[in-house]
Formats: sequence, C-alpha cells, structure tokens
Amino acid sequence: MKGRAAVKGDVAEWKKDEVKSLKDMIDSFPVVGIVNLQDIPAKQLQNIREDLRDKVTFRMSKNKLMKIALEKTDKEKLKDHIDDGAAFIFSNENPFRIYRLLQKSKSPAPAKPGDIAKSDIIIPQGSTGLPPGPLVSELQTLGVPAKIDKGTISVQKDAVIVKEGEVISKKISSILSRLKIEPMEVGADLAAAYEEGLIFQRDILTIDDDKTRGDIIKAFSNALALSFERRIFTKQSIKLLIQKAALKSKSLAIGANIISPETIGHIMSKSVSQALSLSRILNEAALDDELKNKLNVSQSTVTPSESEVVETKVEENKDDNKDEDEDSGLEGLGSLFG
Repeated sequence: MKGRAAVKGDVAEWKKDEVKSLKDMIDSFPVVGIVNLQDIPAKQLQNIREDLRDKVTFRMSKNKLMKIALEKTDKEKLKDHIDDGAAFIFSNENPFRIYRLLQKSKSPAPAKPGDIAKSDIIIPQGSTGLPPGPLVSELQTLGVPAKIDKGTISVQKDAVIVKEGEVISKKISSILSRLKIEPMEVGADLAAAYEEGLIFQRDILTIDDDKTRGDIIKAFSNALALSFERRIFTKQSIKLLIQKAALKSKSLAIGANIISPETIGHIMSKSVSQALSLSRILNEAALDDELKNKLNVSQSTVTPSESEVVETKVEENKDDNKDEDEDSGLEGLGSLFG
C-alpha cells in the first residue's frame, strides 16, 4: 500500500519540466498576459502567430500547470484570469500596445448558431447575386425589403437583421452564410496583462486612442494655463512667463522713454509720430488764423460799416443843401437886375 501511495503521489517528470519552463519564461519577460484562444481554428491561430512573431510569443499549456508556474513568481495574481482555452503571451511591448496588436490580428468569421452579436448585423442594400428562390420570402419574413430585380435577389435598403447583444439563431446563421456575410471576428482576446506590479484587465485596455489623446492634450493645456495664471514655474510654463515679463518690461520702458537696443526703434517711431501729430495741429491752427485774417480783410473792403454809410449820407446831404443855396442866391441877383 505504501508503495502504491508513493507511486500515486509522484508528479510526472514532464509536468515538472513544463512548470519550470513556464516559470523561466514568466521571469524572462517584463510583460506577461493571459489570452483566450478557445474556438479559434488552427489555421487562423497559425496566421496570428505568424503576424505577431517578432512582438508576441504564445505559449499554451494545461491550466493547472500555468497556475502552479505563476505561483512561483511575483506575477501570481494573473492566475485569477486563467479559464478554459487560456494561454500565456510574453512580450517586451506594453499591455496597451499588445491589446491593439491582438485586435488588429483578428479576422472576419461566419456566425454560428448561439453566437452573440457584438454589434448590429446589417444586410446591405443592393443585389445579393443569388438567383430567385425561397430566400426572398425568408428575408421578407425577417423584415428585410427584398425582391427579384434583373434576375437576382435584391435588397432595397440596408436592414438590421440582428441587433447588438442578441443571440444569432440557426435560421439567421444559415441566411448570413448564403449571403457570404461574416459578422463575427476570430482572434486572441487579451483577458489581462501584468507589467511592473500592475494587472491591466480588458476593460482598462479597451480605450479609444483619439479620445484618450484629446483628453491628455486638454488636461495638459488646462494645467499649463493654470501654472501660467498663478505664476507657477515649471519646465513648460517658465518660457511663457519669461516672455510675458519681457513684453511687460519692454512696454514700460517704451512708455518711460528708456533707451535700450530693444526699445530704441519703438521710441523713435513714437517720437516721429508725435512730431507729425504736433506739426499737423500747428498747421491747422495757422490755417485757421490765416483764414480769419482773410475774412476780416474781405469784410472791410466789400461791406462798409454803418458809420461809414451814415457819414456818406450826411456828406451827400450837405452837398445837396449847398447846391440849393447857390441856386437861391442866383435867383436873388436876377431879381435885382430884373
């Protein structure tokens, strides 16, 4: 019995070697991940390996042996993400880069009964290229506007046949297959990755690059604006603060007419501008005085004053009286000489 117990408790040598090999690989790479390779056809899995050969190394093994190997390293937390179809990936790339590489390596695949649609499955508008047959009524039953057009089955407009999150039935799977629509994706799904003591899960790795880049730029701009406004000296704000101080000191120097290589040009321009403005004002004043003088001369020449008019009239009256006296005197003499 003791002999049997000893034999039963022995661990197969190949298992020991496998655990040691896995442990060595886990310790050798800075980034270790767990991927799900379940339901991936052998041919497509081979293509994925070829595409990522220089960036990612795949290693499949039994789940139990993978967990034992992890327990012997500082990456033990990864064992919580090992499930059916799990495999190791090893890389020098960061987890986010690995996730994007795995996403790009995925390829279209036909839908199988029981699959869950990851997005709306659409039958596009146009000719299907299939001859008339029962498929027309099958499509119409599913709400797809189909008819016979020019000898083929044609879809009148885009139609959603399965919504995101819905289960694909056997009937719809058959229709999609006949229409050569492959709505599913086949590829390695990264469940989690370890780097520098942190575990990155899928929901963290699934990020929108454009949105994340925009958020980072916005945060940087806000931080820079705050440090600039509050005069907080940082590597990024110091240049802007120095430029602001230089512009302000230059403006003050120009206003106070402090001569320096930086201000001489502006001060000279300001002086010339002021001189021209003063000259224009003086010229306008001189023109006003000259115009007034001309107007006074014109008035004295053309229009006599009231006193002059009165004097003229008095003189005229005097002349008229004199003539009358002379005439009356002549008349008196005539009477004498009758």
